Amino acid sequence: MATYDLAVIGGGPAGLAAAMYGGMRGLSTAVFEAEAFGGQLINLYPTKPVTNFPAHAEIASRDIALQLAGQAAHVGADLFEWRPVDFAGRDRDGFVIHTGAGPAVGGGDLVAAGNGGARAESPDDDRPGDTGGHVARGADGTVTARTLVLALGLGRFMPRRLGLAGEERFEGRGLAYRLPPIEQITARQIVVVGGGDSALDTALSLRTVADVTLVHRREAFSAYVFSQQRLAEADIRLVTNGEIVELQGDDRLERVIVALSDDTTVDLPADLLMVSIGQVPELAGVERWDLALNDARAPVSSAMEAGTPGLFAAGDFAEYAGKVKMIATAVAEGSTAAASAERFIMSMS
Repeated sequence: MATYDLAVIGGGPAGLAAAMYGGMRGLSTAVFEAEAFGGQLINLYPTKPVTNFPAHAEIASRDIALQLAGQAAHVGADLFEWRPVDFAGRDRDGFVIHTGAGPAVGGGDLVAAGNGGARAESPDDDRPGDTGGHVARGADGTVTARTLVLALGLGRFMPRRLGLAGEERFEGRGLAYRLPPIEQITARQIVVVGGGDSALDTALSLRTVADVTLVHRREAFSAYVFSQQRLAEADIRLVTNGEIVELQGDDRLERVIVALSDDTTVDLPADLLMVSIGQVPELAGVERWDLALNDARAPVSSAMEAGTPGLFAAGDFAEYAGKVKMIATAVAEGSTAAASAERFIMSMS
């Protein structure tokens, strides 16, 4: 059974930052992600342009995710993706984590710090397009750790659907809930529905490859003012105070019918409809973990302490007064959690 100084559950920005700073501080570190590394950045919005991450005027979500994961692997953290955690709880020396099966991306042979560390096999077959690490084998599904960071975000996400009759018929046939790589898009007439940051960012990125119409059920948008200014300057058609009521087409989507608030309708040709009206989070099962979690959030101190000795939380799962939910905030919280984990280990030595 592998033993780490620091285990991180969740491979979004907060979790990857915790793994990176844990590795830099000499802690043997592992991070477990139920899907692909990057959390929402890569599993929901891989090509979404991010304009509020420091040092980058604009950067694709996927690039932030891959760079964070690559840096964590570079400093020696073991990265296990597509490895959901079934259970986490206290044990005599810290924490025990039971995981499902899945491949791993590792930072190579890990030199353990402190009492006990894990070494993962590092075959020569690199994972193209992942983090630049290696496939790590030998994990038996159970690991122990002296400290634990919960970076669960809001859990797994399911896209919020339009709720239209026959909606499923067009999925993968002109209807999408997650933005595919821009270079793979062949559509020429695209309709985006939504009024938040993701919808506006999606429309702005797609305008470079197609004619784009943005449909929103209200007059005002809820996105950042900066994004709204960019939208006003872009060559994007706006249909506000409208709701999509029907999808038309034979083998593929061909048209979108929008009902307006004045009881008229608009017929929009569309060979791609991007639905960006939110996500439904799913954190089922976490309440059964032996970590004294009473809610879908963990109240934390300024040191990201989550109430149980050696347990920390970061990212969207962590809750405190005045919190601002941004990628930069998650990275800061993850680094703070790793520093606190190191201090806790030193205090127990």
